[in-house]
Amino acid sequence: MSDPHAPFSRPRPIPTHLITGFLGVGKTTAIRRLLERRPKEERWAVLINEFGEVGVDAALLADGEVAVRQVAGGCLCCVASQAFTVGLNHIIRRERPQRILVEPTGLGHPAQVIETLSGPLYTAVLELHATVTLMDARHLASARHRAHETWRDQIHLADVLVATKADLYTEQDREAFFEFARALDPPKLRSALVAHGDLDPAWLELPLSAARRALFPEAHAFLTAHRLQVPESSDPPPPETGRPEWWTAESRGEGHFGRSWRFGPTVQFERGRLDEALRWHAWDRVKGVLATTTGWVSINRVAGVGDVEPHPGTAEGRLEIIDHRPLDGETLDQRLLAARRPVQP
Repeated sequence: MSDPHAPFSRPRPIPTHLITGFLGVGKTTAIRRLLERRPKEERWAVLINEFGEVGVDAALLADGEVAVRQVAGGCLCCVASQAFTVGLNHIIRRERPQRILVEPTGLGHPAQVIETLSGPLYTAVLELHATVTLMDARHLASARHRAHETWRDQIHLADVLVATKADLYTEQDREAFFEFARALDPPKLRSALVAHGDLDPAWLELPLSAARRALFPEAHAFLTAHRLQVPESSDPPPPETGRPEWWTAESRGEGHFGRSWRFGPTVQFERGRLDEALRWHAWDRVKGVLATTTGWVSINRVAGVGDVEPHPGTAEGRLEIIDHRPLDGETLDQRLLAARRPVQP
């Protein structure tokens, strides 16, 4: 039997790109824009990781022409590292892509991911290019972000530093970003402002710098979750016995708290009540793909700001809420249950 952890050998290394950034900076939007602009004759693949236990980004990035593999329930650099290599090897062996994008969780420290992707296991298989880190320039005025070791190391390890959501910045925000970027040492290969995740595809071709080192390497081990082992398949855990249509789990780490849900095919929400339930509080992050009385929708909000958009639908509904304050899981469940459309007899 072949070793599931062994990568597929090929004569030409696959260009591989790490897209990092803190919660809610727009990584998924930026990757979607890159996928839209990829050469149609090229096969691309995306490996994504999420802090929650069910994974929503794979559904948000759904594209029949792009292979998307998710690793839920942790960060790529700690408890999910085995699932990371299994997921990556699955993409390499099964999809044989010509380019790979890797999106770690917003709470993940990138140092171990960089070390793995550029290390001896993948030397002949992958060619790791510049690390692209996204940030929100307004976070420079946030003491909570400036004191966060992972936030600082994501920026410090970036070869390309991009302030997203530039359309929402004041002139003071813009000046603060460029002043901050100019002071970084070693200097960045590129520093830029973009709106709507509109990354320049040319940045993907820039080289990885070997000179960058983590300021806080001990920040790798950040996840303390209710489930400490991730299955090799990296698939979400099965629904609870006796309640297959409604599964929920909690996770915590790096000063953040998460709650995740999976909903079976019979769970449909009243649209107005769902909107009310999910606007009850301005959580740091709300992501979901859900069936409603007006059709399937995707939800992507940061600090209470974001849109609900039509979605083609998936096999099951998924929802994740993340905040830097403890979540009242019981109340959240009650509000979601109240928003559920009654099952027709």
